[in-house]
Amino acid sequence: MPQMYARCNNFMSGAASAVGVNCKFIAIGESEDEVLNQVYDHLGSVHSVDGKELTNNIKRCIFTRGTKVFGTRGHG
Repeated sequence: MPQMYARCNNFMSGAASAVGVNCKFIAIGESEDEVLNQVYDHLGSVHSVDGKELTNNIKRCIFTRGTKVFGTRGHG
């Protein structure tokens, strides 16, 4: 099964309470639910944030390793 991951900086960048946060945490799991649970635990214990309020933002920031598409931007 592919490995999924989410970086704290990606999903916290949209949180108003996270201004200036530069966290290097990366949640890694075999499924979206596994990654989400790690993120919820991390947000609650480290940032004192209720991760459930950021669920949609977090889900948009969960990626599968080896599937990023490069070269999709137009020439600038």
